[in-house]
This record gives sequence, C-alpha cells and structure tokens, in this order.
Amino acid sequence: MANNGEYKEFVMTKEEYDKPITDPYVKSLAEMPIEDLIDDYNPGPTKPDGSVNFECHCVAHLVASPCGHEFRQAISCQKAAENDEMKKGECAEEFIEFMQCAVRTNCFRSSDPDPEEEQK
Repeated sequence: MANNGEYKEFVMTKEEYDKPITDPYVKSLAEMPIEDLIDDYNPGPTKPDGSVNFECHCVAHLVASPCGHEFRQAISCQKAAENDEMKKGECAEEFIEFMQCAVRTNCFRSSDPDPEEEQK
C-alpha cells in the first residue's frame, strides 16, 4: 500500500484477487441484487416541484462546463417564463449570453479535431 498524500493506493496479486470474499459487509454487498445497489431515482430535468434539476445527467455536463453559470441563468429564466413571454423574447438575452460564452470558450467543441475544420 502506497500513500500519496490524501489518497491511498492498494495493490494486490492475482491470487489475492481470486480469493473468496471473507469480509461480512463486502460479502453482503456482493450477494445483494443489483436493483438494491443502484439508486435509479432520477426525476429527469424537472424536479417534482417544477424547478430545474441541474443534477440530472441530461444537463449536468452543461452545468459543469465553462459556461455553466450562463446556462443556469438561461434555463432558470426559461423555466420561470410563461409561453407568451417566451414568444415575446423573454430570456433571449440570457440565451444569447450562454451561446456567446459557448462560442468564446469553445466549450462544446469536440476533443477530436475535425479534419474539415482544420483545413479552414
């Protein structure tokens, strides 16, 4: 076992790995049905109270992006606005700021360079 600051690294041989589980707690986890281990509660992009679920896997990557603040502002505005207000351009400024941030920071650009993009 090596101690690298706050992290601990455990090393085991193949023989140790192949030994049967003897720890009672770990053994109980190993024998537990997968349904009991996985928390499948995910209310989606909208919480039961109607607010935005920024922890949903569908938007979490946007929240964690360099433009996360702008994204939260735009979506929160959209969620609070009525349909008629949206049709009149409500939240347009917030969405424009989000898109300007995305363009400025290239935060949605693929990490793999596109050969056609490189030729431009």
